Amino acid sequence: MRTPPTLENRATPYLLIDLEVAEANARVMADALRNRGISLRPHVKTHKSTSLARIQRVLGADGITVATIGEAEVFIAAGFDDIFIARPLWITADAAAKLDQLTLSANLRIGVDSRRGVQSLAEQLQRRESIEVMVEIDSGQHRTGVHPSQAGPLALHCQSLGLRIAGVFTHGGHSYAGPGAVSRAAADESEALETASRSLEDHGIAATVLSAGSSPTALELGGGVTEARPGTYLLNDRQQIALGAARLDQVAAVVATRVISTAVPGQFVVDAGSKALTAESSSLVEGYGFVRELDGAVVTRVSEHHGIISYQGTPPPEGTLLHVVPNHICTVVNLYDQFITQASDPITIDARGHLT
Repeated sequence: MRTPPTLENRATPYLLIDLEVAEANARVMADALRNRGISLRPHVKTHKSTSLARIQRVLGADGITVATIGEAEVFIAAGFDDIFIARPLWITADAAAKLDQLTLSANLRIGVDSRRGVQSLAEQLQRRESIEVMVEIDSGQHRTGVHPSQAGPLALHCQSLGLRIAGVFTHGGHSYAGPGAVSRAAADESEALETASRSLEDHGIAATVLSAGSSPTALELGGGVTEARPGTYLLNDRQQIALGAARLDQVAAVVATRVISTAVPGQFVVDAGSKALTAESSSLVEGYGFVRELDGAVVTRVSEHHGIISYQGTPPPEGTLLHVVPNHICTVVNLYDQFITQASDPITIDARGHLT
């Protein structure tokens, strides 16, 4: 019988998780938000793992956030029964049938930000009374969401079509502009939600949920916010470090990779390229990740199976096992089927590839 691989002899690249660090991150966020009277509804698109979501639930999360109907299906099948799909959806007949089925097993919320989207939702759903609607607000990222002052009219339109309003939500994605943008983005989220809540009240609708979402801003949200939806905080990555939202010792997931070439002076090459790290760049940092063990070793170029690391020191010899902290862990996770752990069985990434 073949001996199970250890971390040292396992084929690379693989996605390595430190469960103790992940649990500590989960606990810190849940406790901090609870102390401020804010409910934690983590965005599980970061890790896409029902096992990791259970850790978050045990340590204080109230419900979960997902990005797609497919993700909702995976987590509901695993026993999660309080789900928010936090983006506008265009509802086809197939999507409506899936949503109707999911409402039989879970409390379901859906984001909306347009009259046409709401109309499609109401026309297609058979069990529209079983789904709660959250109106999305643009608090400064300028991606999706209505102006806060327009939340009331859109919510009233939802009600006229038989849809139930739970509240309003926003995402302070403009916090990723740089460390100086985080506090401003958190204030923008809070102010936009308060304005939207007043808009609903002016139209005779109570907003019971004011939901904000961003790992960098979660601990700086102002009064009035009832719910936060951070995702990256559980694992953290290079962007979170650059923003001051995490320390290196709070990074729970890295890409394990080996040196495969030192032939070209001034660099060495590892076996983690764009299919292991992604080719996602960031305005916050140079390159695509950094080597945890070597100060100044940055992945400056990637092809599919090669990560080229600029390094002026003596390169590590071929075969050396290294660990790369990627720019954005959420997109990296979606490249793998499982997390590898130090002391327990691999953790399945159940919702990988569920993009619809």
